[in-house]
Amino acid sequence: HKPGYTAGIDIRAKVTVLAEGARGHLTKRLLKRFDLTADADPQGYSIGIKELWQVPEGRVSPGKIVHTLGWPADNRTYGGSFLYHLDNNQIALGYVSGLDYSDPKYQPWEAFQQWKNHALIKPLLEGGSILSAG
Repeated sequence: HKPGYTAGIDIRAKVTVLAEGARGHLTKRLLKRFDLTADADPQGYSIGIKELWQVPEGRVSPGKIVHTLGWPADNRTYGGSFLYHLDNNQIALGYVSGLDYSDPKYQPWEAFQQWKNHALIKPLLEGGSILSAG
């Protein structure tokens, strides 16, 4: 062994938590050794569309957070939204769609536009303007 070498130790515990990231070295070895991915679902990917809005005074409750799941996506398509009330009469909002959708006519951008027209969202945005989008 090289100078400064320290032998590894055996860890024995009822529960061991590995907090080394999603694809850490030890995690990969344990997944293989104990066949922990046998019944796992593969990684899923999504696209998210976000806008920052300046809205008229009196519509924002800074700190308020709204998350939704589903609509306007159908029951076979992963979709959901977020809406964050910020300071200075600003709202950050967006819609996330899973990229594994099976309907060839489904368009994430159109789903986002439809979501913004929901009866609970539209009144927040009316008279406002988009500051940034992505």
